[in-house]
Amino acid sequence: MLDKFSRQVNSLASGVYEQIAKIKLNPVHTPVGSVAIAVAIAIGVVLTIREVGGFQPLELVTYDWMMRNRWYNPGLDDRLLLVKITEADIQTQQKWPLSDRIVAQVLEEITKFEPAVIGLDLYRDVPQSPGHQDLRLQLQSLDNVIGITKLSDAQEPGVPPPPHLPPEAVGFNDIVNDPDGIARRNLLFAQDLEGNTFYSFALRVTLKYMSDRGIAIDNSPTHPQGIVLGKAHITQLEPHSGGYQTIDADGYQILLNYRSPGSISKEVTLTQVLNQEVDPSWIKDKIVLIGTTASSEKDLFFTPYGIKTETETFKMPGVRLHAQMVSQLLSSALDGKPIVWFLPNWIEILWIASCGAIGGMIAWQIQHPLKLGLGVILGFGGIVAIGFGLFHWGGWIPVAAPVLTFTIALSGVVASKLLYTAFHDDLTGLPNRTSFMNQLDRVYRRSQPKTFPFFLTLRKPTQTLPEPKYPVVSLDSKFPPVPRLLAVLFLDLDRFKVINDGLGHEMGDLLLIAIAERIRTLMRQPRTDGIEAVTVARVGGDEFAILLDNLYHSENAITIGETLYHQIARPFILKGQPIYTTASIGMALGRADDSRNLLRDAHTAMYRAKALSKSRPQVFESAMQNNAVARFQLETDLRRAINAGATPVNGKIESEFLVYYQPLVDLKSGKILGFEALVRWQHPQRGLVFPGEFIPVAEETGSIVALGELVLVIACWQICKWQQEFPTHPPLMVSVNLSGKQFAQPDLIEVIKRTLDQTHLDPACLKLEITESVVMDEVELAIEMLSQMKALNLKLGIDDFGTGYSSLSYLHRFPTDTLKVDRSFVMRMGEGDQNSAIVKTIIALAHNLKMDVIAEGVETAEQLAQLRSLGCECGQGYFFAKPLPAEQIEALLKSDPTW
Repeated sequence: MLDKFSRQVNSLASGVYEQIAKIKLNPVHTPVGSVAIAVAIAIGVVLTIREVGGFQPLELVTYDWMMRNRWYNPGLDDRLLLVKITEADIQTQQKWPLSDRIVAQVLEEITKFEPAVIGLDLYRDVPQSPGHQDLRLQLQSLDNVIGITKLSDAQEPGVPPPPHLPPEAVGFNDIVNDPDGIARRNLLFAQDLEGNTFYSFALRVTLKYMSDRGIAIDNSPTHPQGIVLGKAHITQLEPHSGGYQTIDADGYQILLNYRSPGSISKEVTLTQVLNQEVDPSWIKDKIVLIGTTASSEKDLFFTPYGIKTETETFKMPGVRLHAQMVSQLLSSALDGKPIVWFLPNWIEILWIASCGAIGGMIAWQIQHPLKLGLGVILGFGGIVAIGFGLFHWGGWIPVAAPVLTFTIALSGVVASKLLYTAFHDDLTGLPNRTSFMNQLDRVYRRSQPKTFPFFLTLRKPTQTLPEPKYPVVSLDSKFPPVPRLLAVLFLDLDRFKVINDGLGHEMGDLLLIAIAERIRTLMRQPRTDGIEAVTVARVGGDEFAILLDNLYHSENAITIGETLYHQIARPFILKGQPIYTTASIGMALGRADDSRNLLRDAHTAMYRAKALSKSRPQVFESAMQNNAVARFQLETDLRRAINAGATPVNGKIESEFLVYYQPLVDLKSGKILGFEALVRWQHPQRGLVFPGEFIPVAEETGSIVALGELVLVIACWQICKWQQEFPTHPPLMVSVNLSGKQFAQPDLIEVIKRTLDQTHLDPACLKLEITESVVMDEVELAIEMLSQMKALNLKLGIDDFGTGYSSLSYLHRFPTDTLKVDRSFVMRMGEGDQNSAIVKTIIALAHNLKMDVIAEGVETAEQLAQLRSLGCECGQGYFFAKPLPAEQIEALLKSDPTW
């Protein structure tokens, strides 16, 4: 059975290690090297502690728990009868030790019913009068009585055997206690220094009982792994067997497999025997053990069923302990029940190591905390269940050491994962921003001069020693270090958001992984440029940074940057689909003592590269930093101004943002029919800031949404005021531009409704203009949004029509009212018939689709005349008026001009 289990454990462990070896590193996992180190440390620590016996107390406690909680109950062993000498018996006899006459009478009464063996667990080394002659005759006449002796040791002398019994009818009754004082072992026989062999009392009784069945102990060389007793193969207990490590395993010991915590056979008292109150069937052909159970005699032992600090009721009398041993030997030899067996030490080590490997694998593979907790519970439960299950079938393997190995390995891998995650990107496995900045900081610290305090004082022999001073002197003061040239490359992917949103986040993640691997592969190639160290990191969502250390020439870094650009521009095949992208690359060069600022400078240069849309890296210049600081300040001021909002005060709007209005002129009547609202920013310190400077910043930061709503509210409020002051028919209208981000905001309809309600503007007097490029990004969504806006009775217009987007096939589906001809076409109408034909075509197209036309950029009377001849409804441009603040528009309206 042991060999079979050894093979199974070996096969299981081999399978576990094969599975670990087959697992490939996933970028979301800690590298397998870190996991292996954590598991190896856990195994090494536990095995070291185990080797010095550190786990033995825990293993023995576990053994006791398993012994107490076994779920089978074999019942009483009917081959034994225990004659117990109780406190009442001692009081009745009024003598202890019992007289030889009383012992002789007990033997006489028992012998009448033909017992197979009588085990006399009473010392009879000296006469106990009266009746010594009676006992001597009894012992000489009986051949089935086994007496006891106590072996001598260094601490105390032994007790001789009864003088009237032959050596083969005597066994020692020494009980072996573990270091914690609990009896868990059965010492079968031992040898003295002269080589004499002594059998235990339990073994002598067992051998005598089985001699009539022709069974004897076989310890011949044909059984090198132990001895054979009937059906039992008894393996000797070693110092490292099971949970033991530091026990004294002298002699031939086995683990005591308790049958039950109390009586294991029928029991009668001494008085009952003397009074002939015993059923003869309880004795005939049975083993009868005679011994004291009185607590006053101190022949009591702690067992796994009690705790040493508990009361004496948890102790077991020695005679019952011998009965346990006899019953164990009989059950093994006659019934085939196994003696408690153990694994070889190497398999125990493999078992402990396998538990550590499994714990590490669970922590490595499982990411979710709840699933990891479940894995821990299953791991603990599995180890305990295996140990407890094998114990039920007679095997004792370590449990505490494997559990601790599992725990330490799992905790170590979790800790290494947390440490790895703190400094690495989960998706790509590259170092993260924190790790990259730490690397730059290390480079900086290495560049600093090494200093140490010392003092040197010269004095005459009679001179008093002055108070020492400790100046700091640089070791590098005479020999300054050779400057180390460093480079940091900052890569930002172009159009990554389009790819991520259009193809899904999974495809976006795969692209980032592929780009990281491509960068890593390029940087790992054999170097011929002298660069000593390369660090690649992912420092943002679609941003990567590369540190090049010990450059000889800055051109080497530029060459690497250009190579990176072309490598990333190559298509990525993901799930069979080619994906194209490019990268904007910024670069900062500097010495080691400037390393802390290199990432920031490279990031600034990257923005320059993105703005220029060039296919080569941009090297950082100090002007870029100044521009970046100015831009940051602009962003801050812009957010502040938007948050301040707008407040009507005395018929005017108080806000940093000024809305300028450019007249829209009806070309038939020459009168003003409305205005286009255009925003300006009156900065408190910088003065008037034009849209070209702050609108791109607002677009990039997302502030354009709040700014657009603010402009819409101001324009609607202002046009309502002018409608009241300058009534016309039809009433004045206002046109407001919507940016792409505004058009995409989910609550745009609610914002428009709220603005109209707050300002009380008739929706028919509000026109919202969207550029042709915005509506063509997502045509179907644009049509749906325009339809919702049209349902509010607004006017809708398409701005910059004809500037390059193919909207003609969709134009008939757009619920728009106006096409605005881009100024570039209007301004070139006088340069040839071809340009005039373009404007004529746009006007004709709009009229066929029931739309009116606004021509912007009208600057001359000739342009005005041509537009009127082509049937254009409305004009806008400097010929009429440039964009003006509200006060000047009011003066213009009062003059009621006609063109």
